[in-house]
Amino acid sequence: MVRFGGTAATQARQIAAGENCGTDPLGGPYFCNFIFDRGGNLIPQTGTRVAVGPTGSFIGGNGDSFRDQGQFQLLPKLDRYNVNLIAHFDISDALVPFIEAKYARTDTFGAGSSGPAFIQGTTLSVFGGDNREQYRLDNPFLSAQARAVITQQLTIANGVAPTSATRFSLRENLLGLGIRNEKAKRETYRAVAGLRGKFLGDWSYEVSANYGEFKESTQVLGNLNTQRFLLANDAAINPATGQIVCRSQFDATAARGLNGINDPSRLAADISACVPINPFGGNFTQAQRNYLLADTTSHGKITQFDANGFVSGNTGRWFSLPGGPISFAVGAEYRRETNLFREDPLVEAGYTFYNAITKFTPPAFAVKEAYGEVRIPILKDMPFFHELTLSGAGRVSKYKGMSKEVYAYNYGVDWAPIQDLRFRANYSRAVRAPNLGELYSPFSQNFATVGDPCSAVNIGTGTTNRPANCKAAGIPASYDFRYSSSLLIRSGGNPFLTPETSDSWTFGGVLQPRFIPGLSVTVDYYNIRVNNVISSVSAQFILNQCYDLPSLNNQFCQLFQRVAAGGTGPNGEEQFRVVEGSLIQSSVNFAKLRARGIDFEIGYNRTIEGIGRVRARLNWTHLLTRENYTTPTDPNFANQVLLTLGLPQDKASFNAEVKTGNVTIGGAVRYLGKQVLNAYEDTYSYQGRPPQNADYADRRYYPEVFYVDARLGIDVGPKYNFYLGIDNLADKKAPLGLSGIGAGSGVYDVRGRTLYAGVVAKF
Repeated sequence: MVRFGGTAATQARQIAAGENCGTDPLGGPYFCNFIFDRGGNLIPQTGTRVAVGPTGSFIGGNGDSFRDQGQFQLLPKLDRYNVNLIAHFDISDALVPFIEAKYARTDTFGAGSSGPAFIQGTTLSVFGGDNREQYRLDNPFLSAQARAVITQQLTIANGVAPTSATRFSLRENLLGLGIRNEKAKRETYRAVAGLRGKFLGDWSYEVSANYGEFKESTQVLGNLNTQRFLLANDAAINPATGQIVCRSQFDATAARGLNGINDPSRLAADISACVPINPFGGNFTQAQRNYLLADTTSHGKITQFDANGFVSGNTGRWFSLPGGPISFAVGAEYRRETNLFREDPLVEAGYTFYNAITKFTPPAFAVKEAYGEVRIPILKDMPFFHELTLSGAGRVSKYKGMSKEVYAYNYGVDWAPIQDLRFRANYSRAVRAPNLGELYSPFSQNFATVGDPCSAVNIGTGTTNRPANCKAAGIPASYDFRYSSSLLIRSGGNPFLTPETSDSWTFGGVLQPRFIPGLSVTVDYYNIRVNNVISSVSAQFILNQCYDLPSLNNQFCQLFQRVAAGGTGPNGEEQFRVVEGSLIQSSVNFAKLRARGIDFEIGYNRTIEGIGRVRARLNWTHLLTRENYTTPTDPNFANQVLLTLGLPQDKASFNAEVKTGNVTIGGAVRYLGKQVLNAYEDTYSYQGRPPQNADYADRRYYPEVFYVDARLGIDVGPKYNFYLGIDNLADKKAPLGLSGIGAGSGVYDVRGRTLYAGVVAKF
C-alpha cells in the first residue's frame, strides 16, 4: 500500500487536481491509498472509508481482507507427552518414604499471532537511522505505470515535481517471504522425595524436598534479517554493468549497517552476498528469501528448589469443645528460584525483525516462610447451631533482598443453623511478591502504539494544562504529527519493587434441601481490593502526564526526548517529534485494583428411575464493580474496567447431561453480556467526569451473545467410550473487527461451528 497526502494544503491541491481522497468524521483529510497488484501496477484502493484520518480504514473493496490464512494463526500444532511416577513404601504407619517424579514435554509449531514481517516506511528505519526502507522513484523494479502514478501523486501532495532520487513509503505485509513460524520444545522435570507418617494416634507429619526444572528452546523459522533487508531494498542499476544490483555494491555511501551496530566483517559479507529485491506486488524469489531470512533459536531455563515440612493434628486426646476437637497445622518452607533466557546472537545483537532482547540472568530469588492453620469447632448439633466453626491461618515470609518480613493471613466463620442451610464469611490478606522478570528484566527494545498529546488532533483531549504546557515546551499550535506506525521505546524491570497486598471479604451461603435430593444452591458475594499493585506505566500515559500535570517540571517529562525546533532527530525524525528509542518504560508499585461481584451456582445430580443419571449445573457471575486506580498523580482517579472488552457485567454457563444405559446426551449454553467498544469512559460519564470521546463510534456496545453446544457419548463395554459433539451450534461469529487474539477479544468464539469426535480407551 502506498499513501499520499494528509495535510490541509495537500488536500486543497488534491481537490484542485480532482484527486480528493475524502475527510474523516472530524473534518481531517485522508491519505490517498494505492495498492500494487501482482503485476506490479499501482491501482487506487477501493472500499468504504471509515475511522479517523489521516490513515483511516477500508471496509470491503480490493484491499487485503486478512482471510487468506497468511496473516496469523489461531491454533498451532501441538504434541504433548507426559510421564509420571508415584511410589511409596510403608515401613510403618510412622515412617513412609515416598517419591513423585514427572516429565512433561510439549512440541508446538505455528505462527501464533506474530504473522509475517512488515514495512511501513519507518518500521526498520528506526534501527538503521536512514531512509532505505523507503523507495527511490528510479528503483529499477518499479514499473513505468507505477512510477507515473507515484510521480503524479507526489506532485499533487508536495506541489513540486519529484526527482529520480525522491523516496516514497510502501506499507506491506511481506507475505511473499512467508509467515514467521515458531517451532518450540518445552520440557519440565520435577521430582519430590520425602517422609510422612502418623504419630500420637491421628497426628501426622511430612518433610519433603522438591526440585523442578523447565527448559525451552524456540526456533523462529524465517526471521527477517533487517540489515540485509535494508541493503537489498535499496536496488539500483550498476552503471558499469547495467545490471540490477544492491546500491551498496557500487555506491560507498549506501554501504551502511544498522545504527548502533559496528560489525564491519558482517556488513562486508552481507553486501557481497546481497540480492536485490522487488517488493512491488509481493513477488520474492527463493534466492531473495535465502538471503533475507534466517532461522534463529532462543533458549530459556527456570529452576525451583522447595523444602517443606509440617505437622498437623487435633486436640482430641486432651480436650474438645462442644463442636469437637481443635484441628491445627504448623510448618515451614524454603524456596529458591533461578531464571535464564538467552536469545539467538543474531536477535540479541539487533539484526532481526524481532526486538533486540538482552540476555536475562537475574540473581536467584529465595524466600523463607513459616505458617500455621487452626480450625475451632465451637458448637455442633444444637438448636440453631447445627454447626458453628471458626478458622484462621497465617504465614510470615522473608524474601531475599527485602529488609522486612511480609505477613499473610485469613480468618473465617461457618454457621449452619440447620442441616439444609449453611452461611459462611471470610476475610483474607494475601501477598504477591514481584517475580524475577518484573525485578530484573534488562532494558531492551519494545514498541508502543501512541498518539502525540501535543498534536493538534489530541491537544484538546487532556487536562486544561495540556495546551499551555505544549506551548511552553516550544511546540507550535500548527504541529499535528500523527503516528502511522508504532513508537520505538525501551522497557525493562525495576529491582526496587515491593510485594503487592490484597484484602478480600466474602459472604455467602449454601442451600441443600433434604426435600429435593441432589439439589445444591450456592450464593457468594466478594469484595477484593489489591493495593501497591505492580503496574507498568504505558508509553501513552507517560506522554500524556508530562503535559497534563500543572507544570513541565515532573518525573514523566524526564522519561523521553523531543527533537528541537529546526532540528532533525538521530533517526530522521522531524522537528518536535518524540525521538525514537528515547522513551523509558518500566513498572512501579502505585496502582490499586477493586472488584466486587456475586457468584451464583445451582447444581443437580441425581439418578431418576426410568430416566437415568441426570447432571445439571448453572454458573452465573454478576460483576458489581471492577475499577483500576492507575494514576500516580491522583490515587482516587478510577478507570472503569467493568463492561470493557473481556469483562462483561454478566457471564453465565449452563451444562446438562443425561446418561441412560450406555448413552450420554449432553449440551451447554454459554452467555456473554454486552461490552463497550472501547474504554468505558469514552462514551459514559464516570466519577462525575464527562465522556472523553462521546462520538467514538455510532454504537456503544458489542452485543450480548449465546453459544449452544451439544455432545453425544456411547460406552462400548467398560473400557471404551466414543464421543462426538458440536460447539457453537448456531455458528455465531465474533463481532466485526475482533480476531480473538487481541486483548479481551478472546472472550468470543472466533472459530465458528466446530465438530469434533474421539475415543477414550482404558487398559
